[in-house]
Formats: sequence, C-alpha cells, structure tokens
Amino acid sequence: MTKSILIAIAVILLELSAVRAKERSLSLAAGETRTIEFVENPSTGYVWRFDRAASGNPAIVRVGEDGFSPSGGESDRPFVGAPGRRRFRVEAVAVGRARLVFVEERPWEKRPVQRRVVEVRVR
Repeated sequence: MTKSILIAIAVILLELSAVRAKERSLSLAAGETRTIEFVENPSTGYVWRFDRAASGNPAIVRVGEDGFSPSGGESDRPFVGAPGRRRFRVEAVAVGRARLVFVEERPWEKRPVQRRVVEVRVR
C-alpha cells in the first residue's frame, strides 16, 4: 500500500513538471493544431476550463476540450481518486498573437484556485 502511494506521488510530480514545461507558449502555423494538457483531479471537484473572457485575442485560435485521461493503475482500472490529464485542443485559424487563459476551479465556487496563461503565436 505504501509503495503504491509513493509511486502515485512520484507520477503526480512528474506530470506537474512535464505539463508546466510545455504550457508557457506555442508557435503554430495557420491550420496547425496542438494539445495542451493540465493535471486535474475531478474527484476533488476541481476542473480546468478555458476562460475566453479573460483571454486576449482568442479569435485567432479555436480552443476545444479534448477529454480527460485518468492516470495510475491499469488503463481499464485507474486508481480511484487519482489525478489525470485534462486536454485542450488549440487550432490556429489566423495569423497573430493570443494570450489564452485557463483556470482550475470548482464550478460552484466564484474564484479559481489556479490560473495558467499560454502565449500563442500564429504565423
């Protein structure tokens, strides 16, 4: 039991560092699509969403939710309560720069607990 908890913690820390390293900026050609991932634990009620209103110039991209993948355990039996990855698909539609804002929140609460900004350059 202790070993599986330590493995789960190590996986979480690795996922956090990998996601943070990728999310700062994107450079895309018009028509190109990329995926942004955030670590999320929906069992706590906290989920990530794209905040179009807080973003700058979001019209040059299409942002869509691309699902959630739980982590840990076997693919058909993930660890209960374990975090996973929330994916968003970003498609470049026009040349320019955008500042995309993603927030992690409980939908019934008024304030997000985390906010991440992704700078996008479409060439």
